[in-house]
Amino acid sequence: MGELSLLAQDATLSNTDRNLYDKEYQQLKDFMARAKTKQFNGVDLFAAKNIEVSIDSSRNAFVIPPVDLNSEVFAFVDADSDNEDSETVNLKTLRKAKESLTFVSKAVSEVALARAQIGAIQSRLVFTNAQLSSTKENLSNAMSRINDVNVAEEATQYARYQILVQSGTSMLSQANAMPKTVLQLLA
Repeated sequence: MGELSLLAQDATLSNTDRNLYDKEYQQLKDFMARAKTKQFNGVDLFAAKNIEVSIDSSRNAFVIPPVDLNSEVFAFVDADSDNEDSETVNLKTLRKAKESLTFVSKAVSEVALARAQIGAIQSRLVFTNAQLSSTKENLSNAMSRINDVNVAEEATQYARYQILVQSGTSMLSQANAMPKTVLQLLA
């Protein structure tokens, strides 16, 4: 929209040419108006209220500051116009194209501020995610070591019991062989 405002300020253009730029400009304004109502999971993304995002099962949350596209900065309406009704910003004349650039500059500044705030939150989330991933990996390694120790202990116990069973079986077979030997001696 800013680029269109700048292009429409070319003194060599006729108002007919500016009307063509204005058509695209108005379409972009309509796109912004539709974006104001966008939702994600039933939550308004561009409302005037903070968005709270839960971060754990205890309902601890962090707050995302609002990006209010319904504020007057994004209205693109000239409230100071001579008409009793507010006049919509457009690019139809050289003067209006210059005025529209002021509105666009204010909106761009507001968007830049919102992006900086959201970028800071995103950075915190990325950092927290990295910490949680590291913690998860460390816990997984610790659990693996514990399980490895348990497997080794159980394998040792299994071998011990196996030896006891084999020696018991050997002793039983020798005990069973004794009466036969005694019978052979007596016969």
